[in-house]
Amino acid sequence: MLAVGQDTTGWAITWATYLVGLDTQVQERIHNELDSVFGGETRDFTMDDLRELHYLECVIKETLRLFPSVPFYSRNTEETEFLMGYEVPASCTLVIVPYVSHRDPRNWPNPEVFNPDRFLPENSRHRHPYAYIPFSAGPRNCIGQKFALLEEKAVLASLFRHYKVISLTPRDKLRILPAMVLKSQHPLGVKLEKRKTNSL
Repeated sequence: MLAVGQDTTGWAITWATYLVGLDTQVQERIHNELDSVFGGETRDFTMDDLRELHYLECVIKETLRLFPSVPFYSRNTEETEFLMGYEVPASCTLVIVPYVSHRDPRNWPNPEVFNPDRFLPENSRHRHPYAYIPFSAGPRNCIGQKFALLEEKAVLASLFRHYKVISLTPRDKLRILPAMVLKSQHPLGVKLEKRKTNSL
């Protein structure tokens, strides 16, 4: 559990940093949210601070839509089911691929566009609960998902509070490594610039 949690969370943070580094408007909104929560204070953040970072949470969720840490997993049927007109017998192994299902345009218009606003409450209200499954769903969902999201939010809040990120690798140059944990085949070039604000 510790090994899997470390690798998946680490890559989720990496992908989020990379995607935000490509989008100046998203990054500006993150900086504005962080500055509004911390004001002119240089203190460490608290759990209450993390709960106030709603837009950053949307950024993390949109990252996991495009680059789910676990891009596929399998489940076994316990009894015969009918899916989309096909009979699926009992004891059959089904492979679920969030990397693909998260790009279904019926649920995600312009699916390749990085748009954290998809996860604002008003935009998520009528979405099917199983349209978004980066942690699986149902009785076999990831038991560490809440901790993972909190860990990602804490690391990213610390990073973007102090730095501006500029990603140097264009998305059309990405080469995805299809493994148990979704990774890039090549290093992702990222440049950090120290932020100059009243709170730092």
